[in-house]
This record gives sequence, structure tokens and C-alpha cells, in this order.
Amino acid sequence: MRQSPTKDDICDFVTNAYRSKTNNALYLGSISLDVALKIKKYVPLTLTNYEIIIDEEHIRHVKNRHQEDLEYICLITDIINNFDRIFKSIEPNRRTKKTEIFIVFEKKYDNGIVKLVKLRNMKDKVLSLKTIFIKD
Repeated sequence: MRQSPTKDDICDFVTNAYRSKTNNALYLGSISLDVALKIKKYVPLTLTNYEIIIDEEHIRHVKNRHQEDLEYICLITDIINNFDRIFKSIEPNRRTKKTEIFIVFEKKYDNGIVKLVKLRNMKDKVLSLKTIFIKD
């Protein structure tokens, strides 16, 4: 069993990722049974033992599109484990036009609501960061 990274480990990965030209991923751990049951109350999906990852490509997306939100990637495990709102979003992929299912986690912080979008990948049981931003 892998050890989950600390907030500092995640922040270090984020800092290195937006300077990188690779697409490495950081494994953040699995969704616990407690969190999976909480999610299932609002979204009819069973996410028990789904792994959570962030990859360099999507960190660069956040840096290039809304750099002020980069710091919230460091809080990703807090947002997932302690969300205030969650819902499912079905959208077409802009490149492939295939339908993708997203799980959207929202967590309210003092300066606004952070909206964290995770991509659900049923085949590999992985939730991967797609984007993160402060909701107006």
C-alpha cells in the first residue's frame, strides 16, 4: 500500500509540474469507504477504492488558464474528503467529442468556493484532476 503524499509533497509536485515537459502523475491515495458512502448519497456512483491522481498536463492547464488557482491543487485531498457539494456533470470532450462523466467537488473557503473537477475513469477506477478554480 502506497503512502499518501502530504500537502507539502503535493505543492512541490505542482511547482515542478508546471516547469516540466513530461506528463508524470502523482498518486494521492484511494477514496475511503466513508467518503465513497458520502459521495453516493448525492451522486449515484460507487467510487470505493478509486484512486486519485493529478498529472502534470492538467497542472499546466491550471497555470496557463487561471494561475491564481494553482494553490488550491495543494488542498485537493481536503476538498475531496470534506466537500460541501458534489454533483455529476456529463460533457463532450472538446477534442474527441466523446461524452465524458465528471465528478465535480465544491468546497467553500473564506475567499470563495473552490470548484474541483475530477474526471471519472471507470475502466481503471481512477479519478484524475481535470481542472480547479474559484467559482464566482
